Amino acid sequence: MSLVRLPYELISYVIHDLSLADIRSLSLVCKRFQFLFNETSIARLILEKKAPAAPEAQNARVSQRYAVELRRLVKRREAVASISPFSVAIVGVAETWIFENGVLCYMHDRQLRILDIHRSASREIVVNIRALLNHALEAENLARKFKFQLVYCAHDIVSCVYAHAKPGHKNWLIVFNAKQNRILTVLELDSSHKIFVRNNDKYLFYGTFSEVASDGHKRWVIKGYDITAGAWMKDKVSLQDFAGSDIGSTICFEIIDEYFYGLSSLAASEIEERSWTSRYNCFRIPLEPRGLQKVEQIPRRRLWRRLHAEGPIDDRWTFLRIFKDETTAQLRVMESRKEWPTGCSSARRAYFIRELVFGPLEETDEKEAPPSPLDIPARNPHLVHPGDNGSTALMFTLSTCPIRSYHPACQTFIDLVDDRPSFNPSDQRIRLRGSSRRPWSPSEYGERDRLLLAEGQQRRDEFNQQVNSIYKHEEVVFWPPNEDPAQPDPALSHLYQILNPPGHLGNIQGSWNERSLVYATGGLERGLKALIFVSWDPSIHLMGTAPYPGGLPGLHISPFSSPRQSKGKGRAEDAWHPTVGSNATYCSDGDTGLGSKAASEPVGTAKLSQWVNVEQAMYRDIGLGYHFSP
Repeated sequence: MSLVRLPYELISYVIHDLSLADIRSLSLVCKRFQFLFNETSIARLILEKKAPAAPEAQNARVSQRYAVELRRLVKRREAVASISPFSVAIVGVAETWIFENGVLCYMHDRQLRILDIHRSASREIVVNIRALLNHALEAENLARKFKFQLVYCAHDIVSCVYAHAKPGHKNWLIVFNAKQNRILTVLELDSSHKIFVRNNDKYLFYGTFSEVASDGHKRWVIKGYDITAGAWMKDKVSLQDFAGSDIGSTICFEIIDEYFYGLSSLAASEIEERSWTSRYNCFRIPLEPRGLQKVEQIPRRRLWRRLHAEGPIDDRWTFLRIFKDETTAQLRVMESRKEWPTGCSSARRAYFIRELVFGPLEETDEKEAPPSPLDIPARNPHLVHPGDNGSTALMFTLSTCPIRSYHPACQTFIDLVDDRPSFNPSDQRIRLRGSSRRPWSPSEYGERDRLLLAEGQQRRDEFNQQVNSIYKHEEVVFWPPNEDPAQPDPALSHLYQILNPPGHLGNIQGSWNERSLVYATGGLERGLKALIFVSWDPSIHLMGTAPYPGGLPGLHISPFSSPRQSKGKGRAEDAWHPTVGSNATYCSDGDTGLGSKAASEPVGTAKLSQWVNVEQAMYRDIGLGYHFSP
């Protein structure tokens, strides 16, 4: 019997063992199968089975719009895999900024502006820093000149550090909820060195790299705050066995579900560092009032990382993250490393995934490997993604590749690169560069066999051959495409101006997540940084972004995508030449301002308190952005 004639109930059994990509392909076979992404009960089954931990699944459980969220999930993944964003916009100018959990917090003109980009907010919360400090601190702790550092933002809660401008003075951690017009806590810090904060709506943890251990080396100290009870936990945790001081590179911290996690990729002692084997360290703390007394650590035997004999590493390229797998809902570690494999003269970047399993050791766990450079435990080819190879691809230096990301759900790496067409510093050209992989289809087995035969003749390592026998690696692509001098394209030229705002070049830094990225460019010689937002999520609609006039090569077009109308008049025909002002690190009551505004004063201001207002988002005044929906 034809699949087309099967009832819905039997179709649900057919798709049970298919991947989401295969189900997507099935829906394209004929119109009769489009119900897979339009019928609520089937969409719910697919979403809960194939991507239970995806943000779209979480949203669907609240909104009950399972078909909408399933289509959104597929379009996001396809946009990432094809390196084709749905929107690009200049969202503000700032002296300092952070982008956490879809919320952009940035400092401008002695104000903290909070914009919920992932919810397509058209207005932003504006916090008057001096008024906030007057409300949070005693008068004797206030200073005319001070330093204000943004640290973290999650669940509408913002954490920052206030310090006097003169060195040697005290620091305070200030935690507040601007939406509720409420100061949650103010804590005098013993040290703010490398401070980090992680929180959900009930608990907050912060740490500093400040405690000196018996061996003379510094260690991390972790303290916790019960937001519901409004009280700090009495205990603290000193991470004696966790080396690494660079968050995001050698160590990372995160709150996932009901635990606070910490992970390190470095050895805790010189003896371990000289051994053949490198392992991760991982702990978790339950989110409860006495959680700091219940620290649980994964047995290190279970956390094999690599052998030092596999080749040297350029640690400057490494990034490290803990995440919850969208498909399996398992806790995993993701690490990107640039290595020189044994016997190779060129470096290679690769992306490694490993499950994090708590609990006692079992017989099925890996045995301790003997100290031999030849004994390499088997890696799972589905959890290793070999990336760039210096012998076959154009390699960028670290300074020209400021953002390096990997999306496990799409098996795609994406870099933000400064791909300059010349050696002129004014020719900055920010572009996206990336590649994905997918399983070979039966019709491509001939191509695969020829590739594996060529690799065998070149004596490539067996593990790479195993990976390549399963996955086809797509060619590295760039976005936007190159400009053709023979056929000038005004729209493409203007898109490059949005990505590289005139007068705001160099000093590129950024932050990314599974749905978007934000990067800052400029800010040299005490100038303002321009903040550029790039979205993979089709549901993010920034008011005033204009439809891109024409198509871009490689742009993802989904058959079930509907045209998205611009919610405001774009100014695509205007070049952006914002005013550049001074970038003061310190604030002062006597200052005339931290920099000239890039746009006119927002209208429709709503004053919530002495220190919180709501104003029109700055990106609406700037009015420069494109969306690329078909």
